Amino acid sequence: MSEEWLARWKRGQTGWHEAGGSAALRKFWPGLPAGSRVLVPMCGKSADLLWLEQQGLDVTGVELSGIAVRAFFAETGVPFDIETGDGLPLFKARQRNLRIHCGDYFQFTARPFDAVYDRAALVALPPELRPAYARHTRALMQADAVHLLITLEYDQSMVNGPPYSVPADEVKGYWPDLRRVGDKSALKNMPPKYREANLSEFVEAVWLNT
Repeated sequence: MSEEWLARWKRGQTGWHEAGGSAALRKFWPGLPAGSRVLVPMCGKSADLLWLEQQGLDVTGVELSGIAVRAFFAETGVPFDIETGDGLPLFKARQRNLRIHCGDYFQFTARPFDAVYDRAALVALPPELRPAYARHTRALMQADAVHLLITLEYDQSMVNGPPYSVPADEVKGYWPDLRRVGDKSALKNMPPKYREANLSEFVEAVWLNT
């Protein structure tokens, strides 16, 4: 799985990336106290990282691909330093409350976060890895942490992920406190392989626990 994602970044095969960031994040993200610590698993080079930091939050991303991490800093123009130690290599923004750990998310450890934002992590994983992802993510969350999750729903018999379709009952099985707060058709923004499969439905669902 890791090798596949690294290869995708090398080939520039990143059809899931939203250059302008997520409209759902901006619509549904709740106000949090300044300095609240936010985790963004498998963050890629998402512009959402910078948007969250600009809301006065302390943002930590985790991303497997060094290409994606460096692209984030190059495209945003944010200067950074690299720190290495016992954990995953750390790309730390200068004079900003923003950092990205580069490596396997399942090896990432930290004290629990106040909030988690997931647009591209759960949907990136095949069914057999999603339970382990949910367990690991829960271990990184405060008991009352805010959780905003974005999933996709489509006919996976017509085309397979990633990004994968994640049924609503599976989401509720991992996080019973999440409720569906919005959804929209994402047919116009589908990656090429989904358009080629002539899907008639491709839904972006938004889940929130507050």
